[in-house]
Amino acid sequence: MRNKIILIGAIAVVAYVVGARSSRVQVKNRESVGHQLGRLWDDPRARKRRHKAAKKVASAAEKRGKKLLRELHH
Repeated sequence: MRNKIILIGAIAVVAYVVGARSSRVQVKNRESVGHQLGRLWDDPRARKRRHKAAKKVASAAEKRGKKLLRELHH
């Protein structure tokens, strides 16, 4: 029983260490934060996601605006 507890504890510690290390942001050596932000901003996938999110927000705002206008007129 004692060996099982030690084994489970060791597995838990290894899982914690691996999980903690994998969640860290990988930063290239000597790369400034401004440069990283610029690289992220210019990324085509990020640009596409921003455009898609903006369209979704605009559509939702338009629908909500029309709904409010109908409620005001009634």
